[in-house]
Amino acid sequence: GKKIEKQTIDQIVDSILELEEGTRIQVLAPVVRGRKGEFVKQLEDYQKNGFIRARIDGTMYELGEDEISIDKKKKHNVDLVVDRLVIKDGIRSRLTESVETALKYANGLVGVDVVGGEPLLYSQNYACPDCGISIEELTPRMFSFNNPFGACPSCTGLGFLMKMDEDLIIPDKDKTL
Repeated sequence: GKKIEKQTIDQIVDSILELEEGTRIQVLAPVVRGRKGEFVKQLEDYQKNGFIRARIDGTMYELGEDEISIDKKKKHNVDLVVDRLVIKDGIRSRLTESVETALKYANGLVGVDVVGGEPLLYSQNYACPDCGISIEELTPRMFSFNNPFGACPSCTGLGFLMKMDEDLIIPDKDKTL
């Protein structure tokens, strides 16, 4: 029931630094989210810009070293690994720099992959200031029932669930099948 507002870089960094000391994290730039394509040219450009690793559909790849084959007919998520850090005193400036880089490449989004924990998503565009929940930029496809991004997760946009009612199949449970 509260207004979703933009988060500043300092608010994002403060939220990340609230993680338990000693927690290992990866700062990610989610550059592709649910789009079809091979992204060969983009990955080459990222490598030229100094990025070493990318996570494609949950699998980690070394840019320039690993053979990356992406099916252009399926939707993919590509995250650039901007930095790998351990939460402790004295990392604020490096973390701030990494968050700024991720925000620049991912159009205002930054992901934090917490090793052994839940991944976090922060948005420079839309986030709750109290609880810290971030959402990506609102797009028309989020409100379309026949698009996977806007579809109900239970019925996948069909509007009904196909379930069996055990009582209708076996009306008298005292009898054998």
